[in-house]
Amino acid sequence: MYRLLVVATLLAWFASQLSAQNVKHIDPSVLGELERSCVPDAQLRAAQHALAQVDGNKVSQNWEKIVGVDSYFSLRLKDQKITDQKNTGRCWMFSGLNIIRPVVTNKLGCGDVELSQTYLYFYEKLEKANLFLDAVVETRSKPYTDRSVEYILKQNAQDGQNWVGFVELVKKYGVVPKEVMPETYSASNSGHVNYALSLKLKQAAMKIRHEQDSSRISEIKLQALKDVYRILAINFGLPPKEFIWRYESKDKKPSPLKSYTPQQFYREAVGEVLDDYYALYSVPTLPFEKKYEIDLDRIVSDRPNMYFVNCSLEMLKEVSRKSLLDSNAVWFGCDVGQQSSTENGLMTPRLYDYESLYGMDFTLTRKDLFETYSSIPTHNMVFTGIDVVDGKVKKWLVENSWGDTRGKKGYLYMLDDWFDQYVQVVVVHKRYIPKDVLAVFQTKAEMLPPWDPMLKMLNMN
Repeated sequence: MYRLLVVATLLAWFASQLSAQNVKHIDPSVLGELERSCVPDAQLRAAQHALAQVDGNKVSQNWEKIVGVDSYFSLRLKDQKITDQKNTGRCWMFSGLNIIRPVVTNKLGCGDVELSQTYLYFYEKLEKANLFLDAVVETRSKPYTDRSVEYILKQNAQDGQNWVGFVELVKKYGVVPKEVMPETYSASNSGHVNYALSLKLKQAAMKIRHEQDSSRISEIKLQALKDVYRILAINFGLPPKEFIWRYESKDKKPSPLKSYTPQQFYREAVGEVLDDYYALYSVPTLPFEKKYEIDLDRIVSDRPNMYFVNCSLEMLKEVSRKSLLDSNAVWFGCDVGQQSSTENGLMTPRLYDYESLYGMDFTLTRKDLFETYSSIPTHNMVFTGIDVVDGKVKKWLVENSWGDTRGKKGYLYMLDDWFDQYVQVVVVHKRYIPKDVLAVFQTKAEMLPPWDPMLKMLNMN
């Protein structure tokens, strides 16, 4: 009897090993093994009851993580009025303008000034339309199944950009105070205008691709740009060529009325500081200490593509820390949807305890996240504070652009180990970047394709 039991046990073990090694189809034997592995114990039933009635992220929120973070920072830059991008993908623009707002207040000697996002939004859409039409013209002889053509036709009027695009847009068109060109409903809710622009641009693209007389291509393009300009004017209003403006000084006295062009206002209120800011990425799947450029990833057609130097994560942290300790905010990009709670204003790994909820491990390293296309920079914000305890960074203060009713009155607390996993890019002044890294920016960049999923700034939030 003992021998039979041993033989049966060995046969069962070998069968399970054979099954595990050769599972290709879910046949009855495999399905039976799966069913036997899922024991309806007390933990499974409790989780079933909960998830039948409540969102899984709510159930799995780690209470210890939420209550374990204090609200103090060893350094916090002066708060400014929280902005709200609402239902648009303008985080890159909002965070860029939030970086230069303190420059404006210091140069003019005034109180907090919010700059018009609608003004830049108008020209962003116009420039993107021009870039799209140029790309259509250049690829008109290729089949629509070509990967470049596919990418171009899918990417025409969508929201989203990056730091280099922001800088080039501002340098070309300048900036204006928000009251000069305020928000409209369409500027705050871009779904309709993006759809209308996309339809019109795709219509023009088909005309260009099917036109037999090449001498008419320029005419088709110009008419398409006129249509785009009209759509933008209807949705956003016409951008000012010149405006009269005054502000309240820090001692509460109004300044004299003065006439500006947007470019003149930019030169006087901001200056050329943006040229001294550089983007550092940390992409673990690419070699470090190397410069990269992303093809077609720009706004203005005759200005540079997005470019950056790839660095270690430690470098991103170090330059950010130096900038903040010198009282300068930091523009950055991250995967905001990962392990973060807007309701609690918190970004911390394992904020959602799936391990306890499901009874299994879910760990992925930073490199794993990139290699499985699981993490890309989806949102841009600004570091405005840092908490250093016993010489080590404990957390980062984040100024968001989702209004002051979300998070902690518009701010988020990022734990340092969340930075380790989900921050991909920072932008700082060159004075905080080591000379050997700055030197890499002067080298020839390796060109990356525009569809690179790990680097394209989708900015959907």
